Amino acid sequence: MEKKPLSPELFERFIANKSNAAELEQLFDYFGIAEERELQKLIGASFEQNDTLFDGAEDERLATIHAGLSDKLFPKPEKNSLKVFKPNRFIRVAAAILLVVSVTLLIVKFWNSNQMVVPGSAKAMLNLSGKAVLQAGKKDTVLYHGVGITVSTKADGTMVFMANGADSTEASKLNTLTTPNGGEYRVTLSDGSIVMLNAGSKLSFPTDFRGSERRVYVEGEAFFNVAKNPLKPFVVSVAGNEIRVLGTQFNVSSYPEDEGTQTTLLEGSIRFTNPNRDEVVLKPNQQVISQHGKLALYNVSAKDFNAWTNEEFLFNDVPLSIVMQKLARWYNVAVDVKSIPQKNLYLKISRKADIDAVLDAISTATAYRFKIRENKIVLKE
Repeated sequence: MEKKPLSPELFERFIANKSNAAELEQLFDYFGIAEERELQKLIGASFEQNDTLFDGAEDERLATIHAGLSDKLFPKPEKNSLKVFKPNRFIRVAAAILLVVSVTLLIVKFWNSNQMVVPGSAKAMLNLSGKAVLQAGKKDTVLYHGVGITVSTKADGTMVFMANGADSTEASKLNTLTTPNGGEYRVTLSDGSIVMLNAGSKLSFPTDFRGSERRVYVEGEAFFNVAKNPLKPFVVSVAGNEIRVLGTQFNVSSYPEDEGTQTTLLEGSIRFTNPNRDEVVLKPNQQVISQHGKLALYNVSAKDFNAWTNEEFLFNDVPLSIVMQKLARWYNVAVDVKSIPQKNLYLKISRKADIDAVLDAISTATAYRFKIRENKIVLKE
């Protein structure tokens, strides 16, 4: 029997409990010969197009539909009566209907229990020198084109900032790229330097670099691959500290949970100066921490501290409380740091992994059990 295409609106009305008798009959006819793959497509499409399905009351409503259909399609035999119920197409229709509702229930339960906790992705907001606030995502497009300025984004989640012929007033104006919790972004500045922002971070930079230096400002965490220019040093201002380079790769982190401002050198050389004007020159695989007006220098594996730029979490003897704060920022969830046990963690796992998989890995490594409850990381009792 040739199957006629089913209107997606018909299925959506059924899920929304708005189908009339004629629509239900048409739906029953379709389900009687539909394949499981097609039913899955209908379910997925309906959930993508109708966010209202994911409210708290939907779970109860779908359960009611499921129970009602069960009672109608498979009624209990009445006393003092004998009924013959022959296996036929009606049973297949009933099974298909119940399958759809049951699967829908499971999807809603899963959706509500995890509240859309997903790994972070490439997204940011660009405040273009007061002209406009632009949304940056994973798309090949020109975000802005003006006199002497072109800003474009690419499908891989990167931004290219070009300044050609901007006058000195325009060139000196600061732009701000901000990543939310659950976001990250990479930007190529007008001098060719590449900066990657981690979640919950901010980079302020001029339209073009004029004068004797190239100065930018950072909050949160960023990885720099600085274009070489011996005649014009690149300077990063972060939490009152200053990092001066000619051309190098380094990571800087200044989140609230960090022990002060951490700067880790991957290659090249940098000079780090704190607010008290104390200085230290870093070599590759060294890290300086600026805290309480003092500088502390350590030998480290620099790759551990820029693993996030390669889509990995790498925690090497890191306190569990700090780990949970980084996870909370990346997955855009909450965490009560005071409830986290005092224990250090050794773990390497993909930043694209599901939050439950990450928490399971941490539980295996620490013997503490964690889960997501109401969009918050909690310790199981």
